[in-house]
Amino acid sequence: MAAGGSFGGMGKTAAKSKKREKPAKAKRGGRGVLDLPKAVEERMGEGRAERESVPLEAHAEWSAPAERPDPVGTLEQQNVTRVQELVPIRHGRMIVSPFTFYRGGAAIMAWDLSRTPTTGLRVQCCGDAHLSNFGVFAAPDRNLVFDLNDFDETLPAPFEWDVKRLAASFVVAARDNGHRPKEQRAVARAAAASYRTTMAQLATMRFLDVWYARIDIEEILDRLAPRADKAAMKAAEKNVAKARRRTSLGSLEKFAEHVDGSYRIKEVPPVIVHPPADYAGEAERVVREGLADYERTLTPDRRLVLDHYHFVDFARKVVGVGSVGTEAFMILLMGDRDDDPLFLQVKEAGTSVLAPFAGDSAYAHQGERVVQGQRVTQAASDAFLGWATGTGDLGREFYVRQLRDMKGSAMVETMTPESLGHYGEICGGALARAHARTGDAAKLTGYIGDDDVFDRALAQFAVAYADQNEADYLEFSRAADEERIPIERGV
Repeated sequence: MAAGGSFGGMGKTAAKSKKREKPAKAKRGGRGVLDLPKAVEERMGEGRAERESVPLEAHAEWSAPAERPDPVGTLEQQNVTRVQELVPIRHGRMIVSPFTFYRGGAAIMAWDLSRTPTTGLRVQCCGDAHLSNFGVFAAPDRNLVFDLNDFDETLPAPFEWDVKRLAASFVVAARDNGHRPKEQRAVARAAAASYRTTMAQLATMRFLDVWYARIDIEEILDRLAPRADKAAMKAAEKNVAKARRRTSLGSLEKFAEHVDGSYRIKEVPPVIVHPPADYAGEAERVVREGLADYERTLTPDRRLVLDHYHFVDFARKVVGVGSVGTEAFMILLMGDRDDDPLFLQVKEAGTSVLAPFAGDSAYAHQGERVVQGQRVTQAASDAFLGWATGTGDLGREFYVRQLRDMKGSAMVETMTPESLGHYGEICGGALARAHARTGDAAKLTGYIGDDDVFDRALAQFAVAYADQNEADYLEFSRAADEERIPIERGV
């Protein structure tokens, strides 16, 4: 879908398109439809037996091994395959605080998690389950739901890797907010306890009920109302209202302008840019080829909807923190009237940071890995999820989704200790629902148990790893001060 390895021709002239591979068939795991299931109690017993190999208390452990890679070196290794002019922006976004560094350091923590005591209880992991990768978005029925919303690193892996990344993110965020050590531990413990108790509830449910279970935004507001103060409720309701306005139609006003009788994406260099003028024609050809490739990955009903729109414009758009430097684009499609836009986001999909430690994906195409992982993990997914392959020499792989579909995130940086604790409970429960869809809730519940040993262990790990993150952040800042890495701040 990209020329010279870049979607839409930001690089060299496009090479001849590769023959499109057939979608990969996922490797089968667990039982099949013709196999008799084990009883819930038996599976819970198998989960309890896992404690003989990995006691719950072992999850509290973290100390950096002597052979631990240099964290700055890990980031620089990722930068090799990225768009070089965007790497300073990535560093600039990560250096803002220890929390922004943590957000961009999934590859660093993946190595670390692989050296911790690890169970054989695997689920479809998010791979980067920090607290800012949860949020609200519109389900296909147009109701707002809350769930995980980032799957760039998704892969089957031990369940506790996700829970540890989530718990540690709460301690890092609490420190950024100036919360006391006792409050930092409490919020990590709240997230872990919610994961445990929600998983126990899911283990008692029929699987179809587990599969359809989702968290509607009204449920969250109802849960918060009797516990949160007026300011916290007002902030939550404001965020929900803002999310409802973040649609393709709202994006038209924000990101596009009417030029010579048609819409064109506004440039905001270096965050939003078009390809060079002398390459615009070739770039458009490449984008159109990419859209055709993407369309073939959609189901017939989704293709029917997409065919009511036509290509208008595209531009590179820098997004996120850790993903900055990977190719990311926005495409403007229009229907048959001026108030009927559809914005798509196209993001490069590389190998998951978990892959060296958890094994390769069942899907050869990394874009398909992201899409299929998202579909089995979320209770409601974007109707326009799909993937495409680049036409350049590097053959970059991409996934596609809507740019904005009522997406919203919590304002973590303004949360009080109480609000952050409530948010920890919500995220922990959402992660349990995600894991129960692809893992065995009975085994997980048997392993985790019904007391607070798991919660306390995860909180202890989270505090220790937040210390590690601070040390890594200081090393990263030192590298910037010594000009060993390029930095562009404030972008």
